[in-house]
Amino acid sequence: MNNNQGMNNNQTTNNVNSVPMGQQVTTTGVSNTTTVATQAVVNQQPVSTATPVATSNPLENTNASQVVQPKVKTRKPYLTILLLLVISGLCFTIYYINDLHQQEIDKLNYECTPVSTSGETKELDLNSTIVQDLYSKVKTNIREDLANIELNDEMKLYLAYRQVPTGKVYSSNCNYYNDTKMYGYSCQESLEFTPTAFNEEDLLIEVKKLFGETTILNHDDIQLGNSCIGGYQYIADRGEYVEGECSQLATTTFKVDKTLEKATSTESTIVLYEKVKYYGAEGKELPEKLVSGTYKYTFRLDSNYNYAYISKELNS
Repeated sequence: MNNNQGMNNNQTTNNVNSVPMGQQVTTTGVSNTTTVATQAVVNQQPVSTATPVATSNPLENTNASQVVQPKVKTRKPYLTILLLLVISGLCFTIYYINDLHQQEIDKLNYECTPVSTSGETKELDLNSTIVQDLYSKVKTNIREDLANIELNDEMKLYLAYRQVPTGKVYSSNCNYYNDTKMYGYSCQESLEFTPTAFNEEDLLIEVKKLFGETTILNHDDIQLGNSCIGGYQYIADRGEYVEGECSQLATTTFKVDKTLEKATSTESTIVLYEKVKYYGAEGKELPEKLVSGTYKYTFRLDSNYNYAYISKELNS
């Protein structure tokens, strides 16, 4: 029996070993099947729950190395030309606006500034405030011309007195007034006459405004010649100019026509041209000092920006 079993086993082994390649084992081969199954189970072990180690993906590396570069768009020529035209237009507009602005400034300076800084002589509007204001300060009537035609200290005090504001003149009294000092004037307070007065400082301000900051005039009575024109006596003890009353009649038969013909400005100087025509009275000849013609009044800007009255002279 044992011998039979051994023969059978050998026969089986030989049969197995003799199976041709590619044919399926159907009778025996249990152990081979078991071995294959076991290997499959081993290969199908569960995946570990540990954090997986990042590995580089060959595909990702390939894509990273093959990044598509953006295409550089070339600026079209007409866009550059358009941009240059816009910039040029803006520059021209700015220049044009600035030029117009400068022209307007020059025009305003020419029209509004009486002083010609260019050195050229400029004719002024006779109706302008500066011309009318200066002319009102120096214009005199026939009675004033008869009393004093010259621009001396007596006339300067009188012209400055004419500029004293009415608000600076006040009612006063005749204390220290000398009735014999001024020809034709006296000061006697009554119901009909109350003298007025103003401070010497107020007159001094007007002297400097009209004749220049450096002008020095001695305080003196304000009267043109021996006429009843002016009539303020200077009283040093009071520091005031006090009005007197004149007993003479202030009349004349002579006449005069005065016309402002022209006004010019050259740098800081303004010159007024006045045409004057004197007329004698019936049976009376004109005094020699009254000469008809064109008189020139010269003003110059002083350090305080006031137009100082410099001179009066016969131009022709």
